[in-house]
Amino acid sequence: MNIFRLLYTLVALTSVALTVNAQDRSNDVLLTIGNQKVTRGEFERIYSKNNQIASQSDKKSVRDYLDLFINYKLKVIEAEHQKLDTSALFREELKGYRAQLAQPYMSDREMNDALVAEAYERMKKEVSASHILIAIPENAASSDTLALYNKALAIRQRIVDGEPFEEIARATSDDPSVRRNNGFLGYFTAFQMVYPFETAAYQTPKGRLSMPIRTNFGYHLVKVHDVRPAQGQVRVAHIMVAVPHDAPQEKQAEAAEKISAIYNSIQNNEDFAALAMQNSEDPGSAQNGGELPWFGTGRMVPEFEAAAFALQNPNEVSKPIRTAFGYHIIKLLERKTIGTFQEMTPEIKSKIARDGRTSKSKASFINKLKREYRFSQDTLALEMVISAIDSSFYEGKWKAPRGAYSTPLFSFATQSYTQKDFMNFLEASSSRPPTLPIRELVTYAYGEWVSRTILTFEDANLESKYPDFKALVQEYHDGILLFDITDREVWSKATTDTLGLEQYFNRHSSKYTWGKRVHYYVYSISSQKLADKAYKQIQKRKQKGATPQSIASKLTKGNDRVAVVYTSANTDNQAIQGYASWVNGVSGISEVDGQLIVTEIEKETFGDLMPFADARGQVAADYQNHLEAEWLKGLRAKYPVTINQEVLSALENEF
Repeated sequence: MNIFRLLYTLVALTSVALTVNAQDRSNDVLLTIGNQKVTRGEFERIYSKNNQIASQSDKKSVRDYLDLFINYKLKVIEAEHQKLDTSALFREELKGYRAQLAQPYMSDREMNDALVAEAYERMKKEVSASHILIAIPENAASSDTLALYNKALAIRQRIVDGEPFEEIARATSDDPSVRRNNGFLGYFTAFQMVYPFETAAYQTPKGRLSMPIRTNFGYHLVKVHDVRPAQGQVRVAHIMVAVPHDAPQEKQAEAAEKISAIYNSIQNNEDFAALAMQNSEDPGSAQNGGELPWFGTGRMVPEFEAAAFALQNPNEVSKPIRTAFGYHIIKLLERKTIGTFQEMTPEIKSKIARDGRTSKSKASFINKLKREYRFSQDTLALEMVISAIDSSFYEGKWKAPRGAYSTPLFSFATQSYTQKDFMNFLEASSSRPPTLPIRELVTYAYGEWVSRTILTFEDANLESKYPDFKALVQEYHDGILLFDITDREVWSKATTDTLGLEQYFNRHSSKYTWGKRVHYYVYSISSQKLADKAYKQIQKRKQKGATPQSIASKLTKGNDRVAVVYTSANTDNQAIQGYASWVNGVSGISEVDGQLIVTEIEKETFGDLMPFADARGQVAADYQNHLEAEWLKGLRAKYPVTINQEVLSALENEF
């Protein structure tokens, strides 16, 4: 869907159709269009929403708006008559919109709000922590994970009993970085660590060691060193002289000498950006004067971060600092603190959508649905399924046995799913699964199947469960059709029907006129000497009765050339700015694109007819309006409109 199509659809939905809290107030028939009945409730919902978002000057009475609404419905009915709603493209587009519209209904809103609030509170603080990782191999069985959990507990006890954390970390942690950092992670804030790890860091008191925390990487022991208010974010520029820590001594000395010379230049008020472009060895930022994007805690190496946040005032410059990449001089450009909750909410929601928190929200939503639909399950029936699965499942060759297995496994709402249903699901999904024990594989698959089944049921029933959602999807449905049918019947015709456009112009040419118009001559002259001579003759031209062409012809000899062009423009044209003050209507001599120019005003007019080429844009818009008016006239003949005056009067009294 191109951007114009999307914008038109959204505008159409906003102006005549968008609503989120509409209530079907009445099933009384307000209109009959052809053989289609339109209820009072449908019109009232759309009219109310439209007037809510309209400015005071744009608000319409019920009767005035009814005419717009009828036109809208006529177009949609015609689109359906032409079966535009049956195309694969339309169905796919509407499916995509419906999926977006369904998202707020397919989540636990209370949990989502709580997660946003939690994240904001965490973003106001930064935690300094170390960790020890006990990695869990992929596809580890539950017995293996239990053994690794007990290992993490034993390691924790050694630290609690007094053994140095750093020594234990180097000896036991599976995090490869432990060799250089002893498990120390520095300061971080919300969304910079996986969610369970973040939660452990924020919930463990300062100076304490957490219990083992499970993440996708394994079990972690988190030791919290400090908690401080968030530093916010800074935007800086830097100049870098690259030199690795293990570079030869002479290279280190050369780099130190070079950065010192650059620093001295800055102290002598030389331009930082220019020095960065000339000297910085960070190719990503040098071309921008050393500027880096906004960053906060945990986004840069610690030395660089500390030096950047130590700068207090814009344009303050640090002394040279050393990092693993080389030497840096940092200039503070801007700094900002964390925004208010309202300001940060959109950003937080966006981050949550890409974060592990979504699984927490999803699980909460499924549990809500289970309670709402009185979910029940038969664990003994599940045991029978588990016992029917053999090692062929590991090879993707297992087949569901025929017959029997008709006992319900679980039920909710009006739905019931049997052992056989689950076995068919397992057979379809048994393509070389992870090598976990059969019981764990099947139990996990069962949980996934239950969740998927409940979510699919909920999604399929959103329209019947939430009238506002049903109305919103219908409005997007109608909005897409409105765009498609208008494009087919009006816009495309207006742009491709060149003959019709020109004929419309010829019939209405008197409509297309200029306002105040200035007509003038432009003399192009080859040399300054000739320009001076020409200027004098142009000043006296009208007095002597000469023509511009005769002056040009008289002065053109050999390489001396004068050319003249007659044209016209609106009074605000740059070429004739200030023309009212020109002596005898003649400008001074100016140079334009290498040519010496003298401009002479001939006359002013008002109401000149526009040529088709100049009027084309306005003609196209008018032709579209003409096509639409004729089209609607035909639609009203094709689909007669009957208004229930009693229902209309009741609406008018209400509004």
